[in-house]
Amino acid sequence: MTRRVVLITQDSDFEMLIKMSSLTLTKLNYQVDIFQEIRKDIDLIIIDFDIKENFDLVKSIRANPEFKNKKIVGVATALTDKKIFFDCGCDSVMSKKEFAPAADNILMY
Repeated sequence: MTRRVVLITQDSDFEMLIKMSSLTLTKLNYQVDIFQEIRKDIDLIIIDFDIKENFDLVKSIRANPEFKNKKIVGVATALTDKKIFFDCGCDSVMSKKEFAPAADNILMY
């Protein structure tokens, strides 16, 4: 089974972390495909909230019946109030520093 993940970020280091985790999982027989655009067949959306416009993007994703039940993980360099992330529609929120050691598990499940 292939896990399809959409990654929305402009942070090249964070993007590289996700791609490296994907390659590691592929070697362990877990297929993970990373996309940069929203698609109907996705399993997970990882969205970088260092880009403030992404709050509106998550709200529009949740408003679309095709995507309203997709899992959305929000990440940011610094988190002050997680409530605003959950209020816009994220299922899970963590700092990029917290995400890094958990990346393989997040991409697998």
